[in-house]
Amino acid sequence: LQPVEGKNLIGVDPLRELLGFLTLTSHGNRGRVAVVYPAESMTIQTSNALLKTLEEPRPGTVIILVSESLNRFPATVVSRCQRVRVSPPDEPAALRWLAEQEPEHDFAKLLEFSGGAPVRALELFQSGFTEFANTLIDNLNKLERKATTPGQVAASCKGQPDLALQLLDWRLAGRIRSLFEKGQDQSEASQHREVAAGFRQMAQIRDLRRVINGGINAELSLAGLLLDWYGGFGRQRNEHND
Repeated sequence: LQPVEGKNLIGVDPLRELLGFLTLTSHGNRGRVAVVYPAESMTIQTSNALLKTLEEPRPGTVIILVSESLNRFPATVVSRCQRVRVSPPDEPAALRWLAEQEPEHDFAKLLEFSGGAPVRALELFQSGFTEFANTLIDNLNKLERKATTPGQVAASCKGQPDLALQLLDWRLAGRIRSLFEKGQDQSEASQHREVAAGFRQMAQIRDLRRVINGGINAELSLAGLLLDWYGGFGRQRNEHND
């Protein structure tokens, strides 16, 4: 079970069709296996519709939920599943494989963004993610200079809000790491405020990613997060708190 072409979500109706298939009697008493990928594409309503089957699966039925982001699942779904972690290959092997697929491209950053998953890095490259990422990063820099607005940046991410949230989370993690490197021309108090703002927004991003498929206004929610970047990251909220 996958999202239908042209959509990023797995709705309730396709799931119900799948569950109906699983209730049919198989020939020769063979078992039935259903794979949902990417499972985090299920809406909250779809996840809820799956709960009863997860609680009481028919004999011989196996449902495999494949996900790259376990923290986006409702706790009710996670608690009813057995977790099997598949580790990615080591970085040199992954980069060698990617170089064989696209010899002209340097995949180091994409592989880091993908959490070390080479197939995911290749999929992102082939989907034009690099251009999307460069545009968003350029817009973030403009946002910090007040050369654009949070609403305009959020609108530019229409149709790909979760990818934008992933990129924000990744960029914030890198920004926080850089603050602890030697040679930062920044006062200790200022550094502390920016680190606190970074961790606060990372937590908000991860909370939003859990519900982004639940019918909320993704563009409006993203614009709300981006207020922290307007005029200098973390400055707006810190000014209100001072």
